[in-house]
Amino acid sequence: MGIKQKKVRDIMNRGVVTVSLKDSVKKVAQVLSENKIHAVAVITSGGETRGIISETDIIKHIEEDIEKLTAEDVMSSYVESIIPEASVVAAAKIMTELKYHRLLVMGKDAAVGVLAASDIVAGMAKE
Repeated sequence: MGIKQKKVRDIMNRGVVTVSLKDSVKKVAQVLSENKIHAVAVITSGGETRGIISETDIIKHIEEDIEKLTAEDVMSSYVESIIPEASVVAAAKIMTELKYHRLLVMGKDAAVGVLAASDIVAGMAKE
């Protein structure tokens, strides 16, 4: 099956690494580095997704004290999401139109994965 026929669930990264709204940006940077990932979801104490922080969001604050800044201070609060059953083509269109590098994959009640542009490119390379 080619990438054009695949669903988001077929190529997404399962599981979502999260941080809390009040975690320091230094802690977020450590989580990204330790997990060798490029973004984390920011959640409330009740588990609700409130935003996303990418490496780029962090480096924008290189001149500030990242121990005093919180995840809430630097996160992108608008999170574009997609369902696992959506087509990879639909996901690529959203990413292209919005100039996003990743989408949060939402299940019935919570985030279940992340789809990155690099996942789509890897799928195209395998064809």
